[in-house]
Amino acid sequence: MLEIFAIKLVDKKNFERNKIKLISKLQQENAAKYNNYKHTDSLQRTLLGELLMRQILSIKLNISSKDIIFQKGDNGKPYIRTKKMFFNISHSGKWVVGAFSNKEVGIDIELIREPNYEVAKRFYSCEELTKLNNIENKELKKDYFFDLWTLKESYLKAIGTGLTKPLSSFTVNVLNEDITLVDKMPIDNIYFKQYQFDKEYKLAVCSFDDSFCKEIKTLEIEDL
Repeated sequence: MLEIFAIKLVDKKNFERNKIKLISKLQQENAAKYNNYKHTDSLQRTLLGELLMRQILSIKLNISSKDIIFQKGDNGKPYIRTKKMFFNISHSGKWVVGAFSNKEVGIDIELIREPNYEVAKRFYSCEELTKLNNIENKELKKDYFFDLWTLKESYLKAIGTGLTKPLSSFTVNVLNEDITLVDKMPIDNIYFKQYQFDKEYKLAVCSFDDSFCKEIKTLEIEDL
């Protein structure tokens, strides 16, 4: 079954108290990269993302988190070569989320904010753009913008192409909980799910496994 875990960023003082302890959970060569971050939130998001991956993988695979060696695919997606477990991380605002499965998976979370609709003209398909522009209610239009964005991002992350595959080259159709994909290069057995996780955020998952978890499991910084 596909599982999703989330951890919320803590305030700056709390993070500063825990930072050294958190970084010490990594091997020295992995820890060194965290010395160059200038912004506390960026450091915290990236560090918690790595620790979340290591914590869940160590439990699932019954190995020490420090012994996990990440590889990167051609487009930068991390994976582990020695065990069959797939995962993906996303962060936005105050949340870091991770999806874990025995098949390829992509996850995206976005803080809902005022959209730049010029972005939609560049990255959404003609069908998506038409539907978006036909929504008159301002809040519903904003919601739909981020529905599409998170679903499209999760798809690219699941198939491992990143932005080398244009966002406008495929169409995601959303009708309540029924989400379908139209792509010139179709991929069989790919599934989507959205989660009502935090009213200020949109979260979407795309996977080759259709056994999605019902709820997201929330961790605390002390759990890492």
